[in-house]
Amino acid sequence: MQPMKVTHYPLSSGARAILVAALIINVIATGLFVSYSQSATAAGTFSDSLWILPAVFIGVFVLILLLLRFRYVLLERYPYLVNLPAFAYRLGIQTDPKRAGIVINRVFTVHTFASLYTSALYLVLSTSIIGQNSQFILHSILILVAIFILTVFIQYRRIYHSFANKK
Repeated sequence: MQPMKVTHYPLSSGARAILVAALIINVIATGLFVSYSQSATAAGTFSDSLWILPAVFIGVFVLILLLLRFRYVLLERYPYLVNLPAFAYRLGIQTDPKRAGIVINRVFTVHTFASLYTSALYLVLSTSIIGQNSQFILHSILILVAIFILTVFIQYRRIYHSFANKK
């Protein structure tokens, strides 16, 4: 199987801004968590198992950053990783490597929203642990999930229509 040939493009400035916002949110959430853990440890009420929370969220953020960094390498070497059938079909019949590169870049830009979402979720969980407010966490998570799903589907729809309309 011959690797897919596409022109490589850097992330857009909007995608980079989203990643910077996600990084800032991660730093704030981690700072809040560390601050809380120090005061709770002094009071004897902090459980060491709570350290899994920042480890998981920071790990997910790093994984998304790696996915974004190596997006072209992944799709050129492993094209079956594209799990959107209509997109994969359109990309397969594409003859212009420059345009294919632009579309792949736009699809992976959607993943920046995932980094922002996980960072916001991390901040919500950290603040709810500090405030011990379970009502806040439930409403916040439901709202964040709805916003994230809606945003991703809208972005994929825009990408597909811009790709499908230009032949």
